[in-house]
Amino acid sequence: MADITFIYPCMGRFTDTKYVKSWQMQPLSIAVLSGLTPADWTKTFFDDRLEDINYNRPTDLVAISVETYNSKRAYQIAAEYRQQNIPVIMGGFHPTFCPEETLEHANAICIGEAEPIWQQVLEDFSAGNLQQIYQGQAPETISTVFDRSIFSGKKYLDIELVEYGRGCKFKCNFCSITAFHNATYKQRNLDDIICELKKLKGENIFFVDDNIVADIPRLKHMLRAIIPLKLTWVSQGSINMASDNELLELMVQSGCAGVLIGFESLDHTNMKLMNKGVNQIDGFPTALDKLRKAGLRIYGTFIFGYPNDSDELVKQTLKFSRQQKLFMAAFNHLVIFPGTKLYEQVNSSGNLTNPKWWLDENYRFGDVVYQPESSFSAEKIEQTCMELRRKYYSLPSILKRSLDFKANCRTFKSAVTYWGLNLMLKREIDQKFGLPLGLRNHNQAKRN
Repeated sequence: MADITFIYPCMGRFTDTKYVKSWQMQPLSIAVLSGLTPADWTKTFFDDRLEDINYNRPTDLVAISVETYNSKRAYQIAAEYRQQNIPVIMGGFHPTFCPEETLEHANAICIGEAEPIWQQVLEDFSAGNLQQIYQGQAPETISTVFDRSIFSGKKYLDIELVEYGRGCKFKCNFCSITAFHNATYKQRNLDDIICELKKLKGENIFFVDDNIVADIPRLKHMLRAIIPLKLTWVSQGSINMASDNELLELMVQSGCAGVLIGFESLDHTNMKLMNKGVNQIDGFPTALDKLRKAGLRIYGTFIFGYPNDSDELVKQTLKFSRQQKLFMAAFNHLVIFPGTKLYEQVNSSGNLTNPKWWLDENYRFGDVVYQPESSFSAEKIEQTCMELRRKYYSLPSILKRSLDFKANCRTFKSAVTYWGLNLMLKREIDQKFGLPLGLRNHNQAKRN
């Protein structure tokens, strides 16, 4: 009987501090791998964000799910096992985009989605014939059985993560998801989803789709089917959902409490450069009014770092977010992820000041690693994002937005959720900023 250890690395932290609370959600990639692993394998899972990894526990094979932000920590973990001659296989976004780099730290890598190749990986390992690279053709549908028992005993945020669809049809130039799935979108079988939802212990659901409204006719069919389950759910989606009245009614009837919407920018030129044509800026207020009247809470996200950024745009973005009483808002700098069209553009232009920023010992979360083509310097963008977060999550701002009784604080339960999440994000502003990637000692200076 073979033994496999699954690991999900943290992004980074100081050794004597707790991990950022809002980042502690179930890693569905591990549930996928566990569900694909035959029952005669012994399975163990360490979530590096929540617990120490027991490197002394005997195991035959280690599988690590890797994203760009946690790749440095993944390499540190892999080194511990490989020193013991225990083979390590890595998969996920980062190995797919940076295969040569990842192979320097792993015995084997999986490129793309795991479903078509995981069985072959395990068979080859059992036969003593583990290959260096596995890459299968992406499946047209999702038929995965998610093994959530692998999460037993771990204290995640009180919300169940469920995958309805995978990928996104839009071609935003900064997006890793678009690059990974080649701007395609596919969905799971509806019966499988209903069966999974019925088995979940919690009633608060996060459909992790990057754009749950990518196929509206099929989504309506799903929403009608889950109405009897009396769930409370949230997800992510494009703002064009507001133009379909029937869709909004079904979302509310099926228990939708809110959605994350990527507004990205209030500047038309910036939006065009992002290649996000679905966002019609002039229609934002009308769309948000419809969503609020439906009782849906909105988590809005914005990006700074494109050429038309200005002090006036920054002021306009903060004013817009407050006037629209967004339930929550994220003000992020543009991150140049490997594998994206944006990475190719910025790197080829010579403006990427740190091409492998994720491996840099001096990199800290919040650093801008390219030379902007705007009047804003890299330092100005970093400062702008921090200032916007602090202003938006100031107590007066939180209080004023709580007076939205159509959505944010429509009921006592929603008010408790509103205050709890907003105060948590307020606490985490400084906790996230300046965080090094990988595991560091606390006596290493944290930037103020």
